[in-house]
Amino acid sequence: GEECIPTPWDITTEGWGWMLIWWNQAGVPGWYSISSYMLAYLEPFDRPLWIKVAMVVTLLAAYYVWDTANSQKNRLRMMENNSYIERNTFPVLPWGTLHKPKKIECGDGRTLLVDGWYAYLSKPHYAADIVMAFLWGFAVGNYFLPYTYLLFFLPFLIHRTWRDEVRMRAKYGKYYDEYRAQVPYTLIYGVW
Repeated sequence: GEECIPTPWDITTEGWGWMLIWWNQAGVPGWYSISSYMLAYLEPFDRPLWIKVAMVVTLLAAYYVWDTANSQKNRLRMMENNSYIERNTFPVLPWGTLHKPKKIECGDGRTLLVDGWYAYLSKPHYAADIVMAFLWGFAVGNYFLPYTYLLFFLPFLIHRTWRDEVRMRAKYGKYYDEYRAQVPYTLIYGVW
């Protein structure tokens, strides 16, 4: 939800950071629109109906995971600092708020979420982002250009995952080891 936008690490800690500013100025208007532009102006790339249906279902499922994972994490922070306000308006999705989440107490008031989507992956929102980036390119057909977003975004998220891992390990110490024992996978459940 919109109420979660000001709380991510890249805004609160990096002071909006170069990567986020660059992305909002160049990436969003450029890369986000490539697939739409190509769909509008190129000869359509026909796929069987079952593939089109599977793409739409997968895209909606990935969006649901992305939105609710971000909401779970951010609403936990809001509940812990008493700023959470229950909303029942669109686009609040079911399972976006965990009312009694399982978490690791770090002894100094900080917590690590091990419930909801975060019981399966440490970065479920990144995994969903990667799936959506792939589908935006795949929707266009056999052209390279729409996949450039995925080819940029994938290394960016992998690098960010590594940075987060280093930062979290330094910040939480032994509690982070306990967290990784409970949530061993990062982007692909059962693999990595």
